[in-house]
Amino acid sequence: MDASEIRQLFPGLKNTVYLNTASMNVGCAPARAAYEEALERWSTGRFDWAEAERAGEHARALFAEIVGATAAEIAIVPAVSAAAGLVAANLPPASSGENVIVAENEFASNYYPWRMLQERGYEVRALASRGTGVSVEDFGKAADGGTRLIAVSAVQSANGYRSDLAAIGRVAASSGAWFFVDACQAAGAVPLDVVRDGVDFLATSSHKFLLGSRGMGYLYVRRELLDGLRPVGPGWKAARSPAASFYGPAMDLSPTASKLDTSLAWFPAMADQAALGVFRRFGTSVLLERNARLAKHLQDALATSVPNFRPLGDAESSTIVSVPVSDSDAVLERFRQDNVVASVRAGRIRLSVHFYNLEEELERVAELIGRP
Repeated sequence: MDASEIRQLFPGLKNTVYLNTASMNVGCAPARAAYEEALERWSTGRFDWAEAERAGEHARALFAEIVGATAAEIAIVPAVSAAAGLVAANLPPASSGENVIVAENEFASNYYPWRMLQERGYEVRALASRGTGVSVEDFGKAADGGTRLIAVSAVQSANGYRSDLAAIGRVAASSGAWFFVDACQAAGAVPLDVVRDGVDFLATSSHKFLLGSRGMGYLYVRRELLDGLRPVGPGWKAARSPAASFYGPAMDLSPTASKLDTSLAWFPAMADQAALGVFRRFGTSVLLERNARLAKHLQDALATSVPNFRPLGDAESSTIVSVPVSDSDAVLERFRQDNVVASVRAGRIRLSVHFYNLEEELERVAELIGRP
């Protein structure tokens, strides 16, 4: 694959080195065109909401392919917090000794909903990170016969630590617990397989590595759990036949994960359909392999330019690279002058690569960080 083919889809990157996809991606040309067409139709009274609904269904199917699921196992939600809140709401009041387990350094969307379960009698076991993440062994020690849910990020937002989902999934299964995965920093960035890893629930927003925009997200629910789950705020999209379910008195919920859908954000759905089409055009595995190569290239460049940089191990690495610096403000100022976009998390420079980046850009950024 020629990188120039990808760059043609991101003309806004011509004069910018963008290493902030962990916050928000750069809009691709197909998604922008979808927005522009939707705006034109809306402003002339010709917008077709039914077409937008079909785009949402297509996006649902495209996302399912990326995580190894079926479209019937995917609900459309606006954000991870909404997905986690829905799952938390489906846990009954706790009996004596029942608990949930989560890492204490989780992003709030995958932390607050579980902490709130204390009000319903659950013990919330928040595990301390050892260095960059919580080990499988620590999850195993914390879990017992009363554990009802284990929640983890596939990739930690601040430092890029990549969890061993398959191993944690086995811990959850041995306790009879639900296994919830926040994939915001993983979906579209690193390989995911919900069946292989024994995942019960996987949630992500679309505005990061999936190339979509704010307002669209997805929740995978293992098929065997669907019958036992109830929607929290069902609307007409929760019905078996949505187009025939605008009004009561009957309520016939969908047998698929769509019963958990929120009302679709039409413009973002049309953009998502176009954006996720990029993965199908080039092949998801091809794009993820490119991500891995770029991340390794960045780590190698940093190891040469930044004396105190220590990369994560191969099994723990992702597309997010965290770099210790003595003065993050000074580094960000150098970035600003050189048209580099990145973030600071926990006092360290956070660089997040995606397949639209180029090797020479990564070398340039490593040199900027390493300047005395």
